[in-house]
This record gives sequence, structure tokens and C-alpha cells, in this order.
Amino acid sequence: MATELFQTITHLTSNGAAKSEIGGKQLTLALGGLYIASTTNAAKPLLVWEEEKGYARYYIPTESLHDSIKALLAESPSTNGHAGPKVKLVNVETLTSKGGEPQALIERLTVGSKSTTWARFVDGPFKDFIRFERNEIDDWFENGALFAGIKNPYKRIDTAAVSHHIVVKIDGEKVAESNVAVLLNETGLKESYYLPATSILDWGAVTKSDLRTACPYKGEAWYLSLTVGGKRHENYVWYYQYPTHESAALQGLVSFYNKENVDILVDGVKI
Repeated sequence: MATELFQTITHLTSNGAAKSEIGGKQLTLALGGLYIASTTNAAKPLLVWEEEKGYARYYIPTESLHDSIKALLAESPSTNGHAGPKVKLVNVETLTSKGGEPQALIERLTVGSKSTTWARFVDGPFKDFIRFERNEIDDWFENGALFAGIKNPYKRIDTAAVSHHIVVKIDGEKVAESNVAVLLNETGLKESYYLPATSILDWGAVTKSDLRTACPYKGEAWYLSLTVGGKRHENYVWYYQYPTHESAALQGLVSFYNKENVDILVDGVKI
């Protein structure tokens, strides 16, 4: 982890990010029962696109850290520190400039039994910001709400009820048919059609999956698998049981992955 992170921050300090801007939402991070960071209007997070085609991620300002962690930073960035019985911060690796000046520190934060490794920039365009690993945080929140994913401020979605004859085939066999649908347009993505669940012709061929994925624009997606011609097709269908308010029109409707062996025909035209 540390080596991979070191390579990433080396690239960022040498080449910069594709784009970054100040985020407008309050971000709160929880680890080991402690709110380890909470941004404010005076200490706002950064939205950083590290790659041109990648998703944005948050960097948090060191000023937003919990007081006990800031106390550790004030001791020395290169030594172990202790702030009470629960919080420890250990320096793992240091990235230096050609002149030997520190540019970023890879540090291991431990709160109780939980730990995370982050990169703290001490120089350059991201000075005084921290790049953290999302999957190592217990929970995080936007404006006090449980986080579902970072929204791109330049992306939007639109839904509209449409009347088309839609047929879905898998391996050439018709598996769904409907004359009504909700059309979803999402910036940068191909349009998707959401059909009534009863458009699936053989519900006996359906198996509910345990897979769940989260989208900040639509909510938590649940998945269905279909058996066609004796072959099981895992997670080819998804739906939103409890969509976000902006995607409420999708509730309970199903959509099909437009895979190589899937034909989605709208008024006879393959999309």
C-alpha cells in the first residue's frame, strides 16, 4: 500500500493533477469511533481529479483534523506521537524534492483498533492537504448525511417517461418486452432505459443477487441474474429499490447491461 501510494504522490508532486477545485460541501470522516476530520467554511476540502478521465476524490485540509491529531502533527512529522490512549500517528515514508526538502509524508493513523494510511502534503500545490484512502475509513459524510459517492459538479442526470416498443434479447432469446419505459440521460454516458419489472417474460428465470453498488446520483443498485438457455448470466439486470430523490422515477424499474451478447432494441433499432 505504502509503495503504491508513494508512486501516486510522486506523480502528483511532479506532474500535478488534471484538475482541482475547492469543494462546497462539509466533509466528515469517522475512524475507530472518532470523527477524525470535519471540514468547515474556513477549512474546505478539495475536489481533485488526479487523472483526466478519472473520478474526482476529496483531499481534506490538515486544519480540519481532530484536535488530538493536530497535536500529533505539531510534535514532529517524522516521529511517533501519542494523544491519549486511543490515537497514534506514525511516519511511514517521506517524499523529498531533489534538494532534499520534504514534499509529502506517508503516515499511518491509528484510532483504537482501526488504522488508515494517508499522504499529507507539506509543500507544492496540495500543501496542507491530505489524500486519504476511502475504503479504510469507517464512515464518511457529506453535509451530515451518510456518503454514497462523490458527485461531479459538472455532471447531471435527467429522467423522462417515454413510449417506445422495447425488446431485450440475451444470446438471441427475448427476455423482456415493454411499450413504456423511463429514459435516463446521464452526462458522459449512453442513455439507459428502465422498464417495468414485469417486462421480464419469465420471472422464474430470475435470481436475486447479493451484489450492491452505490451511485451518488441514483442510490444503491440491487442486481438480478437471468438464466437463459440453461446458462446463468450474473448481474445482468439492476434496479434501485430506494433511489435518490433526483432519480425517484426509477424506483423498482429494471435496466439491462448492454453487453456483447445483449441486444436492446428500441422501436426495432439496436442501441
